[in-house]
Amino acid sequence: MRVSLFLMLLLMNSLTRTLVAAEVEPARIQIKEQTWWVGQQVPFTVQLRAPGSFSGAAVFSLPEIPRVVIIKTGSPVVSSEEIEGKTWFVQTHDFALFSQQSGTVTIPQFTVRFSHKDGFTGPVHDQSAQVPAAEVEIEQPPGSSAQDFLVTTDSFQLKERWDPQPGATEQGAVFHRTITQEADQVTGMALAPPPDAVPAGVRLYLGQPTVSDKTERGAFIGTRVDTLTYQLQEAGTWTLPAIRYQWWDPEKKAFGSQTLPAVTFEVQGTAVPVTDAPAEASPKSIYIGLAVLGTCLVVMYWQQRRIRNGLRWIVQHWNSPEHDAARKLLAGCRANDPHATQRAWQIWLNCRGADASISPELKAAVQELQSTLYGVHQLSDWQGARLAAAFRADQRADKKSGPKKQSALPALNPR
Repeated sequence: MRVSLFLMLLLMNSLTRTLVAAEVEPARIQIKEQTWWVGQQVPFTVQLRAPGSFSGAAVFSLPEIPRVVIIKTGSPVVSSEEIEGKTWFVQTHDFALFSQQSGTVTIPQFTVRFSHKDGFTGPVHDQSAQVPAAEVEIEQPPGSSAQDFLVTTDSFQLKERWDPQPGATEQGAVFHRTITQEADQVTGMALAPPPDAVPAGVRLYLGQPTVSDKTERGAFIGTRVDTLTYQLQEAGTWTLPAIRYQWWDPEKKAFGSQTLPAVTFEVQGTAVPVTDAPAEASPKSIYIGLAVLGTCLVVMYWQQRRIRNGLRWIVQHWNSPEHDAARKLLAGCRANDPHATQRAWQIWLNCRGADASISPELKAAVQELQSTLYGVHQLSDWQGARLAAAFRADQRADKKSGPKKQSALPALNPR
């Protein structure tokens, strides 16, 4: 009788622990309730829970929201908590949301993938969880329009540099202008782009912006650098209009502004030289091409078995999920489709893993894509050539570096 009662108590204890484990949310989102403004950084956290220590890095499939950008900030913090007598490991991740739309902004449910052990030892288990949906209220600053691109910060700096300095010049001259914006608590991709209006006799070439974020001791500083190239194509007097940058100060509840002054060019006409017609190509190249083609056909017939095996391996390798995502990304770039490109980029990034090495050029091109999805300008203005070029260059560099060797032993002092 006593043995039966003891076994029953053990069974009830086991069932209780199982029910408690089932009720524990593996992922939870927290957003502070207060007044948030359009263009302001809205910080929020995502907490992951596991019955054992975490292994590797968590991978988040962040949602796409029109005129909203979400970025991950800082490094995760690991802690623990007691739930019904059982210790759970908690990993807290920090994020920042920037919205150019007012009203109720809904963060839809999204997926997170992470790995953990049972306790401190044992095999690693992969887990997929859904981060619950959440809502945040965004207010429009008084006196502003829903079509305005707003930057919300209490500290904004603006400077420009010319090379060479504007002045009297000749027809065909080229001037380079660099505009740098820096703001506290704002991501670089949330800073306003420069206008593209120029007089009829001036040609403007807008370079791809360079955006970056710097976090240091809790500070969050975003930077955007725009390079504008002006070519003076016609003689005359041409004036570039002044550029006014405006921001909303949430502490003072007032607008601030800074203006780059107008610039005038006095352009003198020059004679255009006449170029000679190019010489005709020699027919010798045709014979060389035919000889190379014949040699290739002979080699292909001689090595046809190896070629078939190589083609079979290429087909299998080419149809992998990572390469399929890469093809869709490049196709989205060719079609100048920012939504399709962003979806393919997220899939490719998940295939590579959280520790994937990405070049600064590719990172800047992706930030430009996300800035386009976030901004108020037309999505049809986005051009995918820069992202495609940076992605191909990153792929070539990755092939040259070769596969990374991993140690068979675990880290001595894992973080």
